[in-house]
Amino acid sequence: MLVTTAGKSPRQEQRERERRYLVTMGVRIVCFILAIVFFEVGPRWLAAIAVAGSLILPWIAVIAANAGPRRAADQPALYRRRPQKQLPPGRNP
Repeated sequence: MLVTTAGKSPRQEQRERERRYLVTMGVRIVCFILAIVFFEVGPRWLAAIAVAGSLILPWIAVIAANAGPRRAADQPALYRRRPQKQLPPGRNP
């Protein structure tokens, strides 16, 4: 493996996953609070959307947090097969 193609460290990946989880759950809390507010003073359809968001976002947060690192599809240029170089055809005297 080349140094330039090395992935992130496991600790860095874990921190990024935790950050994604916490952000998603923060959005869920906002949706939950908005659902309460909209049921009291706002339109009911907005409250229904906020409730749906607060119910669906935990599932999305767990799926996103447990997703592993993405793997690169192609190989580094060092390992690709190069076309063979050929000499031009010779001249006949």
